[in-house]
Amino acid sequence: MTKIKYFIPSILGLNISIIGLIIYIVISKEVVALTCIQILVVPIILLLLQILNMTKKIRIPLVFHYLLLIHLVMALVLGSGMGYYDEFACWDMILHGYFGFVCSVFVFIILLNYGCEKMKPILFFAIIFFVTMGTAGLWEIYEFIMDRLLDGDAQRVQESIAQGYTPVYDTMMDMIIAIAGIVGFYIAVGIDKLYKYKCIKYIYQEIKK
Repeated sequence: MTKIKYFIPSILGLNISIIGLIIYIVISKEVVALTCIQILVVPIILLLLQILNMTKKIRIPLVFHYLLLIHLVMALVLGSGMGYYDEFACWDMILHGYFGFVCSVFVFIILLNYGCEKMKPILFFAIIFFVTMGTAGLWEIYEFIMDRLLDGDAQRVQESIAQGYTPVYDTMMDMIIAIAGIVGFYIAVGIDKLYKYKCIKYIYQEIKK
């Protein structure tokens, strides 16, 4: 059962993706192949994470699998498939904020895997900040490249101009909101400290067992 439980997020992701794909096909006036692929990639990413876990070269606690599942469903199934990015102006901001939090947790786990918990706290958390911000920057580069290749507007340049903002408004806001997610992670660690690091001890035990 211990090993099987790590496949539950992938199974959930598969079921959600299938349901999401069916709904997308039914409600869409024009079915886009790329969107279908984005919806179906959710369980694949989760399965790859579990395969990485099984190599035992790096241990990813189960809690992160669920955090990633939530992010993928919000971004790919609801955001892209159900059109939440267009329906709700705040959806993109929410996702970038949550990304900052999830990425911070992932970097935190990687550092624990390699015994970096002995670092000075300020260095430990500085690494989390800069790696997460670097990852957020790489995502913006990805959006820029895809916009050029597919003639899209993932960076919402035209929308920003129409609203009277600078063309880089959306990109800069995405980066700033990612910082808010990192701060949210720091706050979560601070709250956990009040409870004698119960969550961190659980994560550490999952990694080291």
